[in-house]
Amino acid sequence: MVTFTKDSEKEIIIKQYWPQIGRAASGYENRSALSDELAQEMALSVWRSLDRFNGQCSINTYVYRVIHNTAIDHIRRHSKLSEDELSDKTICEHTSPEADALQAQRQKHLMNAVNKLPLSLRQVMLLKLEDLNNVEISDVLGISEANVGIRLHRAKEQLTKLLAGMN
Repeated sequence: MVTFTKDSEKEIIIKQYWPQIGRAASGYENRSALSDELAQEMALSVWRSLDRFNGQCSINTYVYRVIHNTAIDHIRRHSKLSEDELSDKTICEHTSPEADALQAQRQKHLMNAVNKLPLSLRQVMLLKLEDLNNVEISDVLGISEANVGIRLHRAKEQLTKLLAGMN
């Protein structure tokens, strides 16, 4: 059993996963103030849950599971939207001001398309964009690996159609 007995150990985990927490928060909540609130909720949930981490899965999978569950709870409390109307974001690297502007435009189109995906597809895309493999996504969401693959395929198909319609 793995235990995090010191607050400094928990702080290290929170710092390590803070970028992922921020991206996940903005992926599940597109309202800026609520996204910031959700990121704080996620970090606090991870902090509190580390005492219960028993090593049955990787710390990476465990943290994403906590983040996911916190997001779902947040959505149920704060959103009047159905679960099929939630959002997801991606973070891309930029190399020049021109590339930044072009990438920002592409990212805006992508976000508009992703915002139209059902929650079940957005969830797998969000985790895939965080570089989790299908096994880890399966563990986080509690679905089969086959289901992860199907959802990813459907999400990509829908995103392709949505992005083609935006041009």
